[in-house]
Amino acid sequence: MLPTSEAGFTGEPKDWFDNEEYDRQTCCDLSKKDHDNYFGSYSSFYIHEEMLKDKTRTRAYQRAIEESPEQFKDKIVLDIGCGTGILSIFAARAGAKHVYAIEYAEIALFA
Repeated sequence: MLPTSEAGFTGEPKDWFDNEEYDRQTCCDLSKKDHDNYFGSYSSFYIHEEMLKDKTRTRAYQRAIEESPEQFKDKIVLDIGCGTGILSIFAARAGAKHVYAIEYAEIALFA
């Protein structure tokens, strides 16, 4: 068994991803012919949960944004591909005058 640092990642790597759970959480029908697989892959809560659970990654973004208020104070921020909107929230907390959070995938319904 490989050592892991994140809660939730136990067992073998082949067991980490549950396709049925991914499909259940997806907000759209991935089987449609005209479905965009790239953006559709970001429509599942699962992928966003995994990114948010990556504490090192999320805290690094948070520190970079919130510890640089001079870069954000009274600025207009455009967060393209905002996903859950977490970076937009960090920008607002850092003092951004206005934040535009743009997302094409269906996760935008929840952001």
